[in-house]
Amino acid sequence: MRNIDILTMCLRNLFKRKLRTFLTMTGVMIGTVAIVVTVSLGLAVNLRFQQQIDQMGDATIITVHNPGNMFGMRFPGEDIQQPDMPDLDGNAVQRFANLSQVMAVTPIMQANLYFRSGNYILPWSNVMGIRPEAMEAFGYHVQEGRSLQEGDTLEVVFGFHTERNFMDSTSRFWSNDRFWRAMNGEEVETYVDIFNDRINMSYDSNFIWGFETQDEEFDFDDMDAPRPIRPMTIEVVGLLEERNDWGDIDGAIFMDIETVQRLRIESQRQEQQNNMDWGWIDAGANARQNTGYDRVLVRAANINVVQDIRTQIEEMGFPASSPTQWLEPIQEMAASQQQMLGAIGAVSLFVAAIGIANTMVMSIYERTREIGVMKVIGAALPDIRKLFLMEAAMIGFFGGIIGVLISYLASYVLNNHSQVAFLGGMFDWIGEPGTVVSLITPWLSGLALVFASIIGLVSGYFPARRAMRLSALSAIRTE
Repeated sequence: MRNIDILTMCLRNLFKRKLRTFLTMTGVMIGTVAIVVTVSLGLAVNLRFQQQIDQMGDATIITVHNPGNMFGMRFPGEDIQQPDMPDLDGNAVQRFANLSQVMAVTPIMQANLYFRSGNYILPWSNVMGIRPEAMEAFGYHVQEGRSLQEGDTLEVVFGFHTERNFMDSTSRFWSNDRFWRAMNGEEVETYVDIFNDRINMSYDSNFIWGFETQDEEFDFDDMDAPRPIRPMTIEVVGLLEERNDWGDIDGAIFMDIETVQRLRIESQRQEQQNNMDWGWIDAGANARQNTGYDRVLVRAANINVVQDIRTQIEEMGFPASSPTQWLEPIQEMAASQQQMLGAIGAVSLFVAAIGIANTMVMSIYERTREIGVMKVIGAALPDIRKLFLMEAAMIGFFGGIIGVLISYLASYVLNNHSQVAFLGGMFDWIGEPGTVVSLITPWLSGLALVFASIIGLVSGYFPARRAMRLSALSAIRTE
């Protein structure tokens, strides 16, 4: 028999028993919808995980924290030193660099520094001391100018939005309206030409608050502030590309780590002297001075080895974090719920497979005489087997098509009405309202159709084999 003849007979037999065919396909439809929607929820969760990781920064970067920097303030007489607490020093940095799959390592040091350009001041700044050769390795690419180079001392690189932190020295120091307007996406005026205007820097806060600054409630001139320490003139040599990270890199100032270390030691000496006058000391500053770097950045070869490297670092006694670890508990919870829904879908498909097998067995009993006639007139046994296998596969295929279409409808409802959809609510933990809850990709649709067809083939195998083995004479005599 030709394949086209077999296909024609399959369609005729299926349409002859419309209700039974439809009921059998219903099981396949339900199973397909359950599986496709479950996988689509997982794909959407993974997409939002990736979006969150991208917003957090490079997912291959591990931040190693200094154990001695995690205690904050203390009062006189309190001891923050812990026994067997490892130092985050040069030896530790070298140990990190020797780990397998580690591509780059750099220590980071920060200092409280103050900047002024004419009447404009930068009262708070994220000054990061870094090894110049590590900037490119950790993705700190310059948009204008150049990066830090070996031998730089008072040369700095500004983050993309750092200039917007400058404020008029006569304004309230706790309010920077220009900064918040820029945060909201509004175009703001430029106070300082960072490449051409003179910018001075000091580790003494009196450099910006001791003189010239007036406020309606506080008069700093009346506080008899001491004369600030002589400032240093810096040179801005580069501007970083925008990273959409206002609180960290976009608002940072990068300097050579050795320069920052020297400035911070000098700053701490002055701070400790000033703080003693108030009866308390900055324990965190002492810890940073005595126990090494603030933190160390470690770049892994790829995201798949991040967890392993972080575990090895933590076994050395250092707290470590990476962007992915904050999402791991949520991802595990999502996976467990996916497994639950997937189990429901699997049960549905198993019931559908039983239904297809039952339908094909009943069809054989009803068409026993027809099978006998086909054998008598010369139909080949493989053709008879192919006929019943194709009927079973078509039930699975058409049930899969309808199931995929229903899945697209369910996905639309979840994405547009997730506030009232139970399944959408289960997975709507990450991202802003209106984000994707269900994501059906072309490969998922195609895989679902193939899987449904295979379910039909497997379910129809034994009935087809039974039909092929029927005796022709016995089949003809059957009424």
